Amino acid sequence: MEKPVYDKKTRRNIRLVIVGVLAFAALTLASLVNKLSQPRILNAYELRDYGALLLDQHQPVPAFALSDHDGKAFDQTRLQGQWTIIFFGFTSCGDICPTTMAELAKTYAELEPEIKQAFQVVLVTVDPDRDTPARLKTYVQGFDQSFIGVTGGKSQLIAMASALKVPYSPVLDPEAGDQEPQHSPNLVLINPAGELHGYFRPPLAHGSLRVVWRSLNASYQG
Repeated sequence: MEKPVYDKKTRRNIRLVIVGVLAFAALTLASLVNKLSQPRILNAYELRDYGALLLDQHQPVPAFALSDHDGKAFDQTRLQGQWTIIFFGFTSCGDICPTTMAELAKTYAELEPEIKQAFQVVLVTVDPDRDTPARLKTYVQGFDQSFIGVTGGKSQLIAMASALKVPYSPVLDPEAGDQEPQHSPNLVLINPAGELHGYFRPPLAHGSLRVVWRSLNASYQG
């Protein structure tokens, strides 16, 4: 069978068609890659399935005056400008606290740099008599160097926890080594305006947390 013979004009048109098809395919692929790389925006039901319970109306956080593990003031202004994940726990906690902090560290480590900059993780101690600033610093930075440990007076800590609706029972006698604070396993979510935005409920899985964090950051309107 003889091969078809094309004149110069026909060959040029064929080449143009091929170039056009390849360009269209490249644009389609680029669009698909870009779409897949964008954070998925979750609705309220999906967020709940991932363990995130968002408030219908954001609530202001009452003024407070605590200090971080470096002795610097930690008040409501430190909650503004980025998302804040607050966990009320203590360094000698044997189960819930290290598990929660480890999951937060895994999630934080896997975030894209620009999303990572939009979040801060804070551990507020519920055992201030035993959790010194130095001990808090060693503990939180053992999970991630950017994590912040926060302490303060007992009455201030109890008031803050109650205001954020995660109350706890403190140790009545710090000298009694067998006593431990009783606290909520929930995480508090503060939005970049410094408002109470919602909560994360266990069990926590860093894969789920990552999806939710990316969705929150992409959908937040301020």
